[in-house]
Amino acid sequence: MTDEVRRCTRCILPENYPNIDFDENGVCRVCREHDVKYSSIDWDARRKKLERILDRYRGKGQKYDIMVPFSGGKDSTYTLWVLKNRYGMRCLAFNFDNGFLDPKALAFVKSSAARLGVDLITYSPDFDLLKRVYKRALEATGEFCAACIVLIPTSIFRAADTQGIRLIAAGFSDILEAPPPETSYMDRICFRSIMKGAIPLDELKWDFFFPSWKRMFKVKQINLPDYIEWNLPEIYDTLNRELDFGKTMADVRYDCLGTPHSSYLFLKRVGFGKYEYLYANMVRSGVIAREEALGIVKEREHREAPEGFDEFLESIGCDRSILDGLEEKTIFTFKSRNRAFRKLAMKVREMLP
Repeated sequence: MTDEVRRCTRCILPENYPNIDFDENGVCRVCREHDVKYSSIDWDARRKKLERILDRYRGKGQKYDIMVPFSGGKDSTYTLWVLKNRYGMRCLAFNFDNGFLDPKALAFVKSSAARLGVDLITYSPDFDLLKRVYKRALEATGEFCAACIVLIPTSIFRAADTQGIRLIAAGFSDILEAPPPETSYMDRICFRSIMKGAIPLDELKWDFFFPSWKRMFKVKQINLPDYIEWNLPEIYDTLNRELDFGKTMADVRYDCLGTPHSSYLFLKRVGFGKYEYLYANMVRSGVIAREEALGIVKEREHREAPEGFDEFLESIGCDRSILDGLEEKTIFTFKSRNRAFRKLAMKVREMLP
């Protein structure tokens, strides 16, 4: 990251961000759209809605009221802590191991679940199959994370269903984490299109194609940051005090060891990094100062191949020849779900009890 790049005066998005423009004050299009979408949220009403949802599912399961996908990161950890300690929900923590889980993160997951007094289950798919899927996704799209975007939700919903749980609460925040729709998108139809001809569907069914009707009508998912204000300084303070989290917003540590390599490939492909848009989201939402975000991004964003890059590529059966033509690769060359249908499905899910 260089100081010569023009950036939004409010967040940190660079001038090569897709379809960006700046107003007379240097504020970018994304910031202006953010204000229109999020500036008038009634958080009291959102909290009351959350309480109604939790009350509806409390006591309905044989052993658990709710399942929380638990990676050991700040968002999932805080989600689990809030639901257990503030709302008294009987939680099952679900951890997914994609073969690149940081051992320190896994150790924290286990110790935190024990301290919170919640049961924990971990799912680790066949890594040989995962390596083939990662390799195919990287070769076809320049982005190996596309596999986990489908794999993780599928395994979460399947685990909830097998445990008789009808409510999932995740810590994902659209405001803070949503990737740019101009560069990033994935659904199961798109994933199937990418894998077609490379890996037989029969090998993928169990891990990637959990029945869509159950995901639509039998198991409900909510994202906790949609219902309560996601105050990162408060979150870090709570987790460090209650669970010895041991991290701050400035710490450079990855729960998935593939993250720095994914971000480097993303930057090579589209011209800016994942941490640039993630920390731009945080600045825009007022949870971190702009200058602090710039400093963190400068440290985290790899303009050159990160340490261990070649070893990582080798682990999934690739080498640096994968970088040839990377800039021309995109998921948008593959068939995906009709956007209007997807929006309708999401609205239907919102209306379901």
